[in-house]
Amino acid sequence: MISLSVDLKQKDVIIIGGGKTAEKRAEVLQREGARTTIVSPAITTGLKRMIMNNKIQWVNRHFESGDVIGAFLIVIATNDYETNDRITKLAEDVPLVNRADGGNGGNLHIPAQFSRGKLNISVTTQGASPKLARRLREEWEERFPPAYKEYMDFLYECRQIVKASPMSKAEKDMYLEKMLDPSYLEREQQWILKGEIHKKGGGIICRD
Repeated sequence: MISLSVDLKQKDVIIIGGGKTAEKRAEVLQREGARTTIVSPAITTGLKRMIMNNKIQWVNRHFESGDVIGAFLIVIATNDYETNDRITKLAEDVPLVNRADGGNGGNLHIPAQFSRGKLNISVTTQGASPKLARRLREEWEERFPPAYKEYMDFLYECRQIVKASPMSKAEKDMYLEKMLDPSYLEREQQWILKGEIHKKGGGIICRD
């Protein structure tokens, strides 16, 4: 099994179940811009809050077979294994199926993840130990502080400037390697390097 990044913006996602697991999945999916709908006769307080804030939709009833039609992703998160099996069989034509109980038939593991702008870090144990995945995510959140968001923008901008410059390939590679030094997490150091690249013919630098 390989890990893939999937763009869920404006994709239709159905979560079957209204417990804590469904809530955690909904939090991740709404952050990714998915059109998320909960199908369950009972839901958590956290899910109710998301519904009141118009972040997700709620169908207040038990699952029906037609709920899978047109979905891009289905999260099966009821607390009944046999019900989850039945939903899985009905969802054969759905591109992505996540079984929160780890049962057979799913083809998607939703990882523990976090973002720092263009940097997205995720980890999954493929259901072996979600607690370990969360622990690793928390460790990496400390390893990559919020400053990495601006740093990623800096790396992206500099890479475009270097690629478009008349420098030799060796010199371009040198700068692409140099900007990975942790010192460039500091904004002032970023501007110093941008100025240096500019003097090498690397386009116009505008300081905000």
